[in-house]
Amino acid sequence: MISVGVDVHKIFCQACLKDEHGTILEEFRFRNNLEGADKLTTILKKHGEAKVALESTGNLWVKLYDRLDMEDNIDVILTNPKKTRVIAEAKIKTDKIDSRLLSDLVRADLVARSYVPPKEIRMQRALLRERINLVESRTMIKNRIHALLDKYEVQPGYTDLFGRKEENDLEPSTYPT
Repeated sequence: MISVGVDVHKIFCQACLKDEHGTILEEFRFRNNLEGADKLTTILKKHGEAKVALESTGNLWVKLYDRLDMEDNIDVILTNPKKTRVIAEAKIKTDKIDSRLLSDLVRADLVARSYVPPKEIRMQRALLRERINLVESRTMIKNRIHALLDKYEVQPGYTDLFGRKEENDLEPSTYPT
């Protein structure tokens, strides 16, 4: 089984493939898109079984993780950069060095695996987060409108500024006091 370390960035990723003795088999850069993920997958298939470590960097790891996770002979490990302190504390930091260190950590089985929910749950969570953001934005805008109306002492002819009924449509006993 080969050990693979992938240093993930926005545009490019750096990969290092090592055999069980720590000998570098291949090192290369590839684009962080679906085409680049396919390139990595094709190369990994040539070597048989592989254990791949990706650092979780924002959402930049998702496409690559999903593509590699589809393959039977590839074990994908998402690592937390804070838990792979060897890389963070390195005096000389380059993409090549980071990917080499990650592959060594994988080979030595010293990589802490982060939990990655199934794709469906990740999609539901993303949808829920987006809904929460939209509701918060709507509330913030409504509050700003109320603040402006209060500042300039504008009294709309509605009981609820964002409601549907005008005061004239309400019964006299339901007017606000």
